[in-house]
Amino acid sequence: MSNENNLTYALLPTYLVLDTSASMTLGNAFEAAFDFLPQLLDEIDKNAAIADKLRVEVITFDDGAHSVFPLGTSQALATWLKEKKQSPIIPDGDRTNYGDAFRCLRQQIEKGVAQIRSDTYNGNPYKAYRPAVFFITDGAPNDDAGSRDKAFRELTDPSFYSRPNIICVGVGSAKPEDLAEYGAGRYGSDTYTVGNRKLVLVAKDGVAPSAALRTIIPALVSSIVSSINNHGDSPNNDPDDIVGNLPLFEDEEEFEDLFEVMDNE
Repeated sequence: MSNENNLTYALLPTYLVLDTSASMTLGNAFEAAFDFLPQLLDEIDKNAAIADKLRVEVITFDDGAHSVFPLGTSQALATWLKEKKQSPIIPDGDRTNYGDAFRCLRQQIEKGVAQIRSDTYNGNPYKAYRPAVFFITDGAPNDDAGSRDKAFRELTDPSFYSRPNIICVGVGSAKPEDLAEYGAGRYGSDTYTVGNRKLVLVAKDGVAPSAALRTIIPALVSSIVSSINNHGDSPNNDPDDIVGNLPLFEDEEEFEDLFEVMDNE
């Protein structure tokens, strides 16, 4: 296949990693974060061309981390969300365990990319864009720092070819310093950068989580559309078949009324 055809059969695995510690009930932070999903789907529906190229997974974390919706289509996610109205997820964990979230995320990304590559369309095997992660939390981690740092290094290590772009969104009582080191990706840099502060958005004091999250969804979808339509980077011939790096926010200044947008200095 040509490079263009390679990307015709590329899918974007996207992961929502959602804090379900008890503090997320304050200010309706969890409700707003969970509502991120149907709002994201509504925006994607306006861009039908990308709906078939997106695969979404939902991971929750508090004392531990769990995949609550395995990587699937936007249509399957919409069905699952309807079911959750009858049996909602309750944020009641005592801890905010980032380390378990990172470990679960790496495991699920490995499984998800393998799943994508094992599928075909019109006889052509799918490839994958570099996974995109939206990490939504309201506070600082309180698990063991050494274990947590090790898990994050393994998730973003260059030897892990499926290492994701990670966009951190802090709501509620989250502080910029809580998330500063966990943004990762190429935005604002020539290379994949760990601790990329341009991929860390923290809602300013007094900003409702619903307002903060609702604001960024159109920009996120617009970036996904741009990435897929423009084919991201040139196809990579590495046998892992991870294609491209997702460009994210075109201009972070559009969020300055709601978010503390961190500088790289």
